[in-house]
Amino acid sequence: MAVEFARSGVSVVLGARRKEPLDQLVAEIEGSGGRALAMVCDVMVEAQVRALFAAGLERFGRIDILINNAGVADHTPTEDLSLDRWSEVIGTNLTGAFLCAREALRIMKGQGAGRMIHIGSLSALVPRQNTIAYAASKFALAGLNHSLAIDGRDHGVASSIYHPGVVGTALASDGRERDPLTRIGPDIVARAVLAMADLPDHVNFVEGTMLPLTMPFLGRG
Repeated sequence: MAVEFARSGVSVVLGARRKEPLDQLVAEIEGSGGRALAMVCDVMVEAQVRALFAAGLERFGRIDILINNAGVADHTPTEDLSLDRWSEVIGTNLTGAFLCAREALRIMKGQGAGRMIHIGSLSALVPRQNTIAYAASKFALAGLNHSLAIDGRDHGVASSIYHPGVVGTALASDGRERDPLTRIGPDIVARAVLAMADLPDHVNFVEGTMLPLTMPFLGRG
């Protein structure tokens, strides 16, 4: 998504926990003529989230778009799930999204415009077995999105959520070879999210779902 947005002329601010992938991504974007700033940031740490947004404002002067994409998955059977692991999943997927959205909303309200897009999951609509923490976090993220859409609408701030089916990233990998047609490529996700962001300011794409054509979600064939 960062690469796709940068290609479209967006200056991107990147936050993640690992420095090396961030540096590689910045080099890729700048090597193609884009503009990027990266900071190591754990979205569960309030001070780091605030520092990320402050750095973005200092570098580029505005925050027009927030993509809430930090997330962890978990497939522990419910009876075996520890409180620590539950807290990690909820903390990253939900509390981290709240902290980023809160900072973005403060800035965007002052600008009188802005757009947030939260990366949800098909699990917010139909959970899988043994994913109670992940499903709960994504159901809650959908509620967070709706609340933000209400809180922001009188200030020109839109909030949306995008629910993909299984995306071909490391998060969805279980080590087995998979038919690529059962996965959505990250490049396709990027195109969809960019399309959601590239709307007139008075229009909000509130919620969208994308899944592989053959994914068993809509009922029996």
